Amino acid sequence: MIKLDSGGEEFVFENDWDTAVPITVRKKDDGDVYIEVFPTYEAEAREFEKRFSEDPFSPDALAFIWERIGAPMEARGYRDEKKFRHRWYYNYVLKSAESLNANAILPGTERLTKKLIRGKKNLTTFDLDHYIEEEIPAFVHAADGQIVSIAAENAACSGDFDDDGECGGVTEIGVETAVLHRRRGYAASCAAALSRELLGEGIYVTYETDCDNTASQRTAERAGFVRYGKCYYYVMRKI
Repeated sequence: MIKLDSGGEEFVFENDWDTAVPITVRKKDDGDVYIEVFPTYEAEAREFEKRFSEDPFSPDALAFIWERIGAPMEARGYRDEKKFRHRWYYNYVLKSAESLNANAILPGTERLTKKLIRGKKNLTTFDLDHYIEEEIPAFVHAADGQIVSIAAENAACSGDFDDDGECGGVTEIGVETAVLHRRRGYAASCAAALSRELLGEGIYVTYETDCDNTASQRTAERAGFVRYGKCYYYVMRKI
């Protein structure tokens, strides 16, 4: 299925925006392929759909995107980042508290509050004060007087579960653990704790991880997330 991103194209081109995503490719594990594309590249997207629906993340498929969409985008003053050319992502979801692995939640993992972080050094790159001020749901793990891991809501999203009558809303979460504190289950603990709260509000929780990031994939699975698909964003930056 192809969806034309008319609003995105208009905003990017009319405002000479510094970031453009002219095409996004998703494939659910049930085999359905979804393509969101700038209308300018509709013909290329339809050809891509015909040629690569079986494996839209193959080297040949991604090369097609670079050559048929990347080149004309460069003529408009945008360039892709080569290090991301082969990076596609796994999509995970948690739909119910029954699927959640509550055993992953460790002592020391708590909801982010001003009181909790007072006097503690933040070892993550997340701006904790911002999440508190904006009342964005987040859980952190504290160890040795330091905030060493966090899971926070990224953004509300839609599309993947619009046809699910049980879905009361969808949100995505992101996680991070300080380098020296990884492989201890802290990320899964924070992700599970945050997801439990969001699921209690009737919201499906999604998680996205780089295809090469096996540690992040293990975090999702340990917290109880189930993989449901893959996606590829063709991100370009203003030259």
